[in-house]
Formats: sequence, structure tokens, C-alpha cells
Amino acid sequence: MNKERRVYYQEPEQAKRMKTAMQLANCTSESDFVRTAIDFYIGYLLQNESLDYLSPVINRSIKNVIGGVEKNISDMLFKLAVETGMTTQMFADVYDIADDYYDSLHKRIARMVAETNGTISLEKAYENRNPIE
Repeated sequence: MNKERRVYYQEPEQAKRMKTAMQLANCTSESDFVRTAIDFYIGYLLQNESLDYLSPVINRSIKNVIGGVEKNISDMLFKLAVETGMTTQMFADVYDIADDYYDSLHKRIARMVAETNGTISLEKAYENRNPIE
């Protein structure tokens, strides 16, 4: 890629903001950031004429949002599976609950959920029961 050297002036405060924003834009240098910013601004100005610019930007934004939602849902599903597994295991154990039973059960069920990918049946819980007395 042929590049031409350009010289421009910048206010110190703007330079500070640019340094901070470089990480957000995944730019490795100030030149890279300036080129990216110029491309973005040109795309913004020409948005009525060019859908080719907006499509990738929208696509990237949607992927980022979906990725965050996917992680949150996965985390919540794991926690729900642990709680469901604990309930199933307590039912299967059918013993009085000792003081430290809940903590011990939580650790055991979390391990079980991780090993079974969240699928715990009453039959499996009964087979794996470990009553605490």
C-alpha cells in the first residue's frame, strides 16, 4: 500500500483523547487511528450515497452486541442449572439438611453441572447422592 506523508496540527487535548480512543478503535499507531477516523468521517458524510460503508459498520456493531448478550445468557444458564441441580439433589437425598449441607451441595452440584453440561436428571442425582449427616 502506497502511503504519502502528511503533516497536520492538533490541539494537545485532542491528542490526549486520541491516545485514549486508539485502544477502543484497535489502532496500533496514531497514523492508523487518523486513517481510520478519516475513513469513518468520509463514510459518515457520504452515507446517503454509500451503503457499502454502513453495512460492515452495522454488522460489526450487531456482532458485538450479540456476543455480549450470548455471554450473559450463558452465565445465567449455568447458574440456573446449578440451582436446579441442587434442588434435584436435595430432593433425591431425602435427609435432614445439616448446617454445612448447602455449601457442600453447591460445590458438588456445580462440579456435576460442569461435567454434564447442565443436564442432571433425578435418576442421575439419586445414583450420585451423597447424604450428609
